Amino acid sequence: MPESIPRNLFRGTRAILKYRKERGILVNNIRSYISTLRSMPQGNYLIEIALNVQSLKIQCDKVKWASEDLAIHAAGMAYVASKGITYFTRTIPQICDEIGRDTRQLADILHDHIHRTIVDAEIHVALRLEHALADLGHI
Repeated sequence: MPESIPRNLFRGTRAILKYRKERGILVNNIRSYISTLRSMPQGNYLIEIALNVQSLKIQCDKVKWASEDLAIHAAGMAYVASKGITYFTRTIPQICDEIGRDTRQLADILHDHIHRTIVDAEIHVALRLEHALADLGHI
C-alpha cells in the first residue's frame, strides 16, 4: 500500500532539513578552521586544528548520507528538483568524498608542521579548505 501524501511530504521535508543542517555544520566548521589558521599562525592550537580538520571526514560523510536520503525522500520536491536529482545522488557525494580524502592529508600536513616547521603550512591548509567551501557552493 503506498504511503499517504502527507507522510511523503513529512519525510521529504525532514530529509531537506537534515541535509541543510548537516551541510551547515560542515560549512561553519570549515569556515571556523580557516579563520583560526589565518588569524593565529604557529600556535599551540595546531594539534586541536589538525584533529578538527581530520574530523571533517565524519561530517562530510553525514552530508553525503543526508544528500542520498534527500534524493530518496524528497525527489519530487522543489528543493531537489531545482538542482536535479543527480546533484544530490552524484555531485554532492563526490564532493564529500573528495573533501573527506583531503582532510586526512591536510591533518597530516598540520601534524608534520607541529614537529618540524613547514613554511606557510597554515596558509596552504586554509587555501585547500577554501577550495572545499567553493566546491560546496560557499565562498
